[in-house]
Amino acid sequence: MNKQQQQCISSKFGEENPGGYPSRWSVPELKERQSNISVYSRIFEEYTDAEHFLEFTYKTASILMETKTASFVFAVSLVLPLIMIGVGISNLEECPLDRNIPVFVLVGGAIASLKLLQVLWKQYSRRRGPGEEEATDTHNGSIFMDVLTTLILVVWFIYGNHIIYRYRIPRFEQTTEDPEHWCTKNVYMLTVISVAYTYALVSLMVLILFIVVCTVHFQNRRQVIQETDDAECT
Repeated sequence: MNKQQQQCISSKFGEENPGGYPSRWSVPELKERQSNISVYSRIFEEYTDAEHFLEFTYKTASILMETKTASFVFAVSLVLPLIMIGVGISNLEECPLDRNIPVFVLVGGAIASLKLLQVLWKQYSRRRGPGEEEATDTHNGSIFMDVLTTLILVVWFIYGNHIIYRYRIPRFEQTTEDPEHWCTKNVYMLTVISVAYTYALVSLMVLILFIVVCTVHFQNRRQVIQETDDAECT
């Protein structure tokens, strides 16, 4: 008896496929459960409803951004921009090498704090009332502000990369030979840490999104193959 015949016999006698997604969830059932469903179930539903792969990827990213884990990561990440603001304000005159470096730390911390607060507030609003939050986005200008702060943050991030590449590791103490060629360690290291942390956070988010998208895609293909085999048995 081959594998396909065994699967046919199992389906006829009502044996469930332990690895099959439909044994627990179905798309009509998912649409009736707008709350209290797993993240994976919501993503799988978006896969069946999305018109193309890019739309599915965007919706998957939106769902992952709404999770409590993402909220925790963003809340913890808020500590770094707040430190940057404090260090930038207290060391504005402590970097003769380039006085724009403390300004970068200060402004970068302020923009990053604003962006993270926007994300956290949007997550809170969606949990409190998804329909209401989506309906008022256009009217209150939150989408415009979200895009604007993102663009400014990207430009500032590129500028931070330029600073690191230009000065590499400068002197952290003033010398008599070149009294202007130094920068306080806290300011410069915060520049490096902020850029490195951004790289790490974005890379982690892209990696998680890639794994989830691939997992759902291959799970769906397996389901389609299983349904095709079941149809051949009838």
